[in-house]
Amino acid sequence: MNITEITLKELSEYCLGRQISIGVAESVTAGYLQFTLSQMPQALSIFNGGITTYNIGQKVKHLGLDFIQGLSCNCVSKTTAEVMALQVCNLLNSKMGIAVTGYASPVPEQNIIELHAYMAIAFNHKIVHTHQLFTKENSPAEVQKDYVKQVITEMLVYFTKL
Repeated sequence: MNITEITLKELSEYCLGRQISIGVAESVTAGYLQFTLSQMPQALSIFNGGITTYNIGQKVKHLGLDFIQGLSCNCVSKTTAEVMALQVCNLLNSKMGIAVTGYASPVPEQNIIELHAYMAIAFNHKIVHTHQLFTKENSPAEVQKDYVKQVITEMLVYFTKL
């Protein structure tokens, strides 16, 4: 993965220019998205922090995910990502919430072969963008990095529409 300094600078400029603070809720990327956003220029003025909820119990407890809904999809769905994005805004007092949940490795016993994830962006307490992510990477670490790159790209695409 190569998220360039230029990309992070561009993201920082969009946020600073519009006084947007960001909170992150992640699962599949296990903190890597938070780490990446912390590398933005002037991150202290933009990035409020994040929460990594790696299992259903933590998503229910900290982000208000409905247990039955989460159980029905192993917490990997558009709805789960949207709940996470909305709730992290409240949790971290952020104007924007970014969430990502998905699979970094196959789960053959659940017939999960194709790796995928869902991301959502909440802005001013509304879901404004969702996207399903796919990857061709094989190792879990590379899958996580690829998802983060895709999330950052989707954030920039959304910002260009503001």
